[in-house]
Amino acid sequence: MIKRNKKVLLACAALTLAGLLGACSSSSGTASENSSVKESRADSISEETVQGKPEMTETTAAEGMRTVETDKGPVEIPVNPQVIVSDYYLGEFLAVDVKPVIASPYSLSNPFLEGKTDGIEELNTVSAETSLEMIVAQEPDLIVTITEADYEKYAEIAPTVYIQDGKRSDEDLFRYIADLVGKGDEAEVYITDFNKRVMDVKKEIQGIVGERTVSIVEVWPQQIYTMGSHFARGGSILYDMWELKAPEKVQTEMVDADTSYEVVSLEALPEYTGDFILYGILADTDSSFVEDSTLWNSLDAVKEGRVLPYEQVAFMHRDPITLNAQLDIFVEFFRGFEGKE
Repeated sequence: MIKRNKKVLLACAALTLAGLLGACSSSSGTASENSSVKESRADSISEETVQGKPEMTETTAAEGMRTVETDKGPVEIPVNPQVIVSDYYLGEFLAVDVKPVIASPYSLSNPFLEGKTDGIEELNTVSAETSLEMIVAQEPDLIVTITEADYEKYAEIAPTVYIQDGKRSDEDLFRYIADLVGKGDEAEVYITDFNKRVMDVKKEIQGIVGERTVSIVEVWPQQIYTMGSHFARGGSILYDMWELKAPEKVQTEMVDADTSYEVVSLEALPEYTGDFILYGILADTDSSFVEDSTLWNSLDAVKEGRVLPYEQVAFMHRDPITLNAQLDIFVEFFRGFEGKE
């Protein structure tokens, strides 16, 4: 696993739900691990920081630029960008063998990207000034951001594409990012291979699970979250692609409808937990209020060992590399119950 400063991981994981948690969603919300950086960033960077940036002219546009539609309208970007900065998306670039020069601590904390991030600088988020100066120093020719508040300042440095979180499905997001760097064909190959891997084992997994239900539970300090198919954690594989069933409340609200997650009390947990439980714990969280409770230990899934612990810092991502890794973990987990009722 990637070994990073524990404080960085905790800071990445402990962001507000309107921020980081929303950024995990494939259905709604706009956020990033930099959500604490306010609109005032636009006033905090000096004119000297971006001084000397060449203006895009009609000539340069004709020679090596193209116009792409973005969530901020049409933007001219290089046909073949070479120096890329991303404050959120990383696995999407790495999946098509494109390595940004700078990426966020949040993205770099993903253990599933181990061995693929050598040479990528971690964005210095100590202050607005330091992060922007770091980006300027790299002289990027493309910036891809999830942070709407930073868009205008990023756009002063280089052509910038703002991607609204939750606006696209995971597949369409991957296609969109790959197209920005001229890797659309490679993305289609990746998607086709992934979908085949998922569908090749679908009947097998359905046969093992049968009519039993699958649930996702995550513990934060004194809070319990349940998720469905819209909020990373592999839910799109479990519920959308394999069509496994969730407990009724989860199925109705977080799979068939658009709710991303719900915070539930310990007392209500039996209504949201199924015959199989995927179980994650936020870094440095004391989960004993759940695990030491009589209620938790009375659940059939817990008593029968049908609980899959997952690493929260990894499962909160939903890029193509992460989804492939989650698929392998799920297959191994469910195969452990083959022939068992």
